[in-house]
Order: sequence, then structure tokens, then C-alpha cells
Amino acid sequence: MSITLSPVVYYTLLGLYVLILGVTIVRILLDTHSSAKTLAYILLVFVVPFFGIIFYYAFGINYRHRTMTQKTGDEYKRIVKEFKGNIPDETEKLLHENASEIAHFSELVKFLHEIGDENLSRNEDKLLINGEEKFPEVLKTLKTAKSFIHMEYYDWENDTRGNQIKDLLLLKIKKGVQVRVMYDDYASRKIKPNIVKQLRDGGAEIYPVIKIKFNHFANRINHRDHRKVIVIDGHTGFVGGLNISDRYDNSIDTGLWWRDTHLKIIGPAVLNLQRHFVVNWNACQPNRLEVTKELFPQFKRDNVDKDTELNQIVAGGPNYPMSNIMLTYFKIFTLARKKLYITNPYFIPNDSILDALKQAAITGVDVRLLMPKTSDSAIVGAASKFYFSELLQAGVKIYMYRKGFVHAKTLVADEQLSVVGTANMDIRSFDLNFEIFSTIHGKNMAKQLEKAFMDDLKECDELKYEDWVSQGVIKKLSYAVARLISSFL
Repeated sequence: MSITLSPVVYYTLLGLYVLILGVTIVRILLDTHSSAKTLAYILLVFVVPFFGIIFYYAFGINYRHRTMTQKTGDEYKRIVKEFKGNIPDETEKLLHENASEIAHFSELVKFLHEIGDENLSRNEDKLLINGEEKFPEVLKTLKTAKSFIHMEYYDWENDTRGNQIKDLLLLKIKKGVQVRVMYDDYASRKIKPNIVKQLRDGGAEIYPVIKIKFNHFANRINHRDHRKVIVIDGHTGFVGGLNISDRYDNSIDTGLWWRDTHLKIIGPAVLNLQRHFVVNWNACQPNRLEVTKELFPQFKRDNVDKDTELNQIVAGGPNYPMSNIMLTYFKIFTLARKKLYITNPYFIPNDSILDALKQAAITGVDVRLLMPKTSDSAIVGAASKFYFSELLQAGVKIYMYRKGFVHAKTLVADEQLSVVGTANMDIRSFDLNFEIFSTIHGKNMAKQLEKAFMDDLKECDELKYEDWVSQGVIKKLSYAVARLISSFL
């Protein structure tokens, strides 16, 4: 049965459609900050009439973006002001005293101090390889808590490790320790009816960073809390790639070898972890925390252990004035002179990161990129491959990890600068997610991280430029299509 419209109705509907299309394009241009995502949405609304517009309004707009970023942005500015007024900043002094240790990365220290108000401090760092090292260390350290435990996690599972940590937190609460927990409402959705309820009933303060009312529409929540942070009594902290789940612990047989890296920090850098925790905490629930001596204890520099190294925390998210994560990666890549060893599971770089890596390799830096051979996201894995040809042509060495899944987000440069944290090298980590990592200046940590990288290379296949560019057109097209689709993720 066909429907015949009168000319008046037809042109009225056509005019209405053109109006809606125009308004949609204007909104895409104003609200979508990523140029790749902007072009992808504009292409979609033109190529697929009606459906493209519906798709954009259903999934392309974060309806809570303005409210959430305004609230956390205001809180960020307030906490930074309080932090600077109460916490001694020895960045300039440490830069002067440790010029040889920091060397040509002094520009990085100054840069992070300027864009993120990140203090440089001397700390004790411990590298933790995989869950079989992280979880025993975390459980042991949580037992020492006397005043408070703060945790901020992307993914928490209702399994052996998840319940071990939950049970220990409940025990510490009974002994008078304050427990505050934030979790990502989507990634940790399985613990809401059990672990979250038990912790709340047991006296913990626990909240989602961004509350999701309908999980099936979670893609509308573009901003996710991807951090994995623990702060204990303001002096000990953990940060890195490992979530709370059995699959990260290879001593528990889950059917897949999981390669990841975490970091334990003891010292003033933990106050910066705490600062970023407090910003999100105050924005997601009503009970505000302040910059007090109890939450931000001051450290004395007397009798500094010779084995300690210099840390700066780097945090990013939609509430930060700039794309701190991306800019930090870019700065490191442009400062590297000899070596640049990168491990990252999700590699969909913007033009700045891509050009920085190519420039480093072309000028003689030994640039090596280690990624999983099989990604846990087929689209992301294929999209990453789109960039391989030009990286290989520039001299970047690419290694595909075949033993299992490598999830670590680490970097070691020139045998003296290390990075351990939560941030991937993609648009989501650069602009949308709450992320955090630590930069470490010192040969000891760099030596450990470089050894871990070299050990991982033994489980990798190296890609060769000649073999890669000889792939068929269908494969190359699939990478290009995946790259386009990835813009919507």
C-alpha cells in the first residue's frame, strides 16, 4: 500500500527534515570536540537519512556532559586552590637538586607543574607485575590502615579477589577505619546488588562516579571513570592498569594469561592521588571532603632513602582544562633522545601522537610499540592496525603480544623516565575518561620497567613493513572502516 502526499505536505515534511538536519549538524560541530568523531557523525547523518540523526541523538550526545563537567570542573579549581595553599610545593627545589637525575626531562616536570599543578616529590616506588604481585601487596597494605582507605575503580568483580578486598574493608570498618569507595557504574554493574550493598550496609561510603539509570543505554554516558586508585592514610597509594578481578591474577585459572602492571607509591605523591580522588568524590555525592591535615598529612624530607625516586602524578578527564593525558604523552615522545618503549592495549592515536612517534623514530630514537595480538575489542584491534603502515615506514618497531592479553599501560624512555597508569592511547582516554598515571624519574624504576618490556618481547611477533603493506585490499579496507567506526565508541 503506497501513501501519496500532497505537494504541500511533502514540501512541509522536507523543510522540517532539512531544518532538523541543519540543527543536528550545528550541534555536532559545537558539541563534538574530536575532529574524527565530528566528521564521522556528519557523514552518518548525510549518508543514512533519518537513522543517522536518530543515532546521533540517541548515542552521540552525553546529556549529562554539561552538568557533570561544570560540577567537577568547579570542584577541581576549588581543591587545587586549597591544595596549593596547604601543601608545600618543592618542585623547583627538587628540580635544582636533581638536575642530573631528571636530565632533559626537566621540561616535562615544568610542563606538568604548569598545566596540572602537579608537584614533583621524592617517593618510594614498587613495581608490581600482574595480579599475582598486586593483590597480595594490596591486601597486605590495606591491613595496615589506621585512619582511612580511599578507592576509585573502573571494574570491580564479584569473584575471589573482589570479595577478599570487600571482606577486608568490612573488617577495617569495624576497627574504626573510614572507607570511601567510588566505582564506574557501568563497568562495575555486576557488584551493585552484592558487594556495593554489603559495603554500604557495613558502614562504607560507596558511590558511582557517574550514575547510570539504564544500563542498556550506557553508551550515552561517554565519560567513564577508568581509574584504578587506592589511597591509604594519605601516605601509601596504588595506581596502574589492574582492576579488581580474578582474570588479572594468573595464579587463578581463568583460561587466559593476563599481562598487566601496577605501582605502589609511599610518599608525598600520594597526596596528589588523593587530590584527584577528592575532586571526583565531592562531585558525585553530597558529603564533601576538604584539604585537611588528616586527609593530607605532610611529609618530612629528613633521612630520605637513597633508593627513592621522583614522581609526578598526571590526571585527566572532562573536568580538566586541557587534555593532560594526551599532552603528557606528546611531550615525552618529543623529548625522548635514545629509547621509547611503549606498552598499550588500545592504540588509536590522534594526529599529534602519531606525528610525535614518527618524528622520534625518524630522528633515530629506538621507538618500540607493544600491543596485544588479539584485542578484546575486534573493532579497536582492527582500527589500531590502520596506523601501522606509516609507523613502520617511519621506523617504529611494532610487536604483537601472543601469550595472552597485554593490558598494561606503561612507558619507559631513555633509561630514566617511566610511566605506569590507567591511560590508553586513544580518543577516549585523551578526552572522555577519567584517567591517571604516575611519571617516575630514576634509573632504578626505568631499569625494572625496561626489563619487563624485554621479557614481554620474548612472547611477541614483530611486524615487518614489507609484509604489512603487502596485505590484500580487503584487510586494509577493514582497518579503515574499523577506524571510522571507532570514532563512535
